[in-house]
Amino acid sequence: MDTTDSAGASQSQSQAAVAEQNWKLLSLYNYYRLIISVSAAVLALGGAALPPFGLSSPRLFLIASVTYATVSFVSLETIRRQRPEFETQATFQIFADITLITFLMHASGGLSSGLGLLLLVAVAGSSLMLGKKMTILYAALATIAALVEHSWDWWTGAQVDVSQVVQGYPQVGMLGIGLFATATLGYTLATRLRATEALAERRGVDLANLSQLNALIIQRMHSGVLICDRGGRIRMMNQTAATFLGLSGDSMKTGLARASAELANHLTQSLANPTRRTRSPVKTRRGYTVIPRFIVLGEPPNHTGTLIFLEDAAVLKQQAQQLKMAALARLTASIAHEIRNPLGAIANAAQLLGEGAPKDREDNRLVRIIGDQTRRMNVIVENITQLSRRDQVNPVMLPLQPWLEEFMQHFAQTLKIPREAFAVYGAEDLQVCIDPDQFYQVVGNLSQNALRHSPPFSGNLLVKFQGGTNSNGQPFLDVIDWGRGVPEKIRDQIFEPFFTTTPKGTGLGLYIARELCEGNGATLDYYPGAGGVGSRFHVTFARAEDCGELGIS
Repeated sequence: MDTTDSAGASQSQSQAAVAEQNWKLLSLYNYYRLIISVSAAVLALGGAALPPFGLSSPRLFLIASVTYATVSFVSLETIRRQRPEFETQATFQIFADITLITFLMHASGGLSSGLGLLLLVAVAGSSLMLGKKMTILYAALATIAALVEHSWDWWTGAQVDVSQVVQGYPQVGMLGIGLFATATLGYTLATRLRATEALAERRGVDLANLSQLNALIIQRMHSGVLICDRGGRIRMMNQTAATFLGLSGDSMKTGLARASAELANHLTQSLANPTRRTRSPVKTRRGYTVIPRFIVLGEPPNHTGTLIFLEDAAVLKQQAQQLKMAALARLTASIAHEIRNPLGAIANAAQLLGEGAPKDREDNRLVRIIGDQTRRMNVIVENITQLSRRDQVNPVMLPLQPWLEEFMQHFAQTLKIPREAFAVYGAEDLQVCIDPDQFYQVVGNLSQNALRHSPPFSGNLLVKFQGGTNSNGQPFLDVIDWGRGVPEKIRDQIFEPFFTTTPKGTGLGLYIARELCEGNGATLDYYPGAGGVGSRFHVTFARAEDCGELGIS
């Protein structure tokens, strides 16, 4: 859901909440009307005189009170069904209140009965439920109704004391002023209450959205996040932490010791010695190596729990390796640039000396030595230059089988070796996370190394690519040959820079291959071949979920 959809949903929720509050207010107001109307109807039907109610016209009081009660009972059902719409029902109820209260007041002797005060309640109710124009309209209507009720007997020619009627007009005027004041103040108060409620609703929606955003950020963090209570039970964890520890959503509130005894031991040591800042790596049962960081929640000794951050040591190692490669790239690029110019001058000078020297003289042999060594130095510079370009890593999910098929075809054509010297097995359904260009250089170096130590092609397989998946779910690729192999005494040195066993080698092929693998979150290891024959170089690739974390400029 994008931001617009989220805002629209929040606005719809806010409108629904306001509508629900309006119906609740109308229902409460109708209960008040029901109490007033039923009480008046009981007095009228009971026949017991309770001056001044119904004293002037008992029949009119009976009809008005029963009608009022009937309307109130019917409103109970219409409000429950919420039909007709809210504004229609509120408008009708306020109009019925003013009309029927005026009749009750007239049947009870007019303003002196005190029932005129109920008109104030009706106008106040309209100010809370209706708009400004309708509130002023009902205040005016109630004032007119009170004026008509007070003058009705005089206007209809009944026997009344005119002086008493005239003396009652100030009371009617005061009631009218009270009605308009109630309408104005009630509407102003209602407007402020609605604004405050709307603001609180928006703040509530904002807080809910912020809470969801925070929860989403925590869930999508590449670091694992755990919260444990004082008893060592897991109360909350994000998806990364669940992946590290091999837990699921059903494993919540399990003991940390059951999830990882080593991590629980580190937590106990951290609580026992809060000043200890060492961050020892922890091996989980899923094969991850994580580095924990503990933050105590609350003030000791009454802490409420512990916040635990888990960082993947492999990712940290990848990032450190890439930073190292970036620094190394800048250094080697500078060195290669400084070496290339004098090296070119030496090569040109040797070529000129060779052109002028007699074919049979000793000087010509020395010139050839200079030429051979300058070419060897140029190869070293080229290798260093290639390494210096690897400070940018762009890993992608690469289908291994088709990529190897294309590599073998191109590599065989380049070296003029029959395609049948290469074969690939077990890579049909594998996808690996690696930079394709750097992967080509890694496999190319390993293949050249295998061919260099293998016998000439005579129809037999020389290099075998074997794919698979290890126990941790990581894909791997073995580059296998049946050559002379690596003597045991130098196996620990083959990945060191400039270590070589051949006079014309530079000693950078395997070193660069391992550096490129580590820069892509992979590892490169050497194992002797089956039965002690040949060699097996084992490339273990990064996990698919870590693929997006590897690119660092």
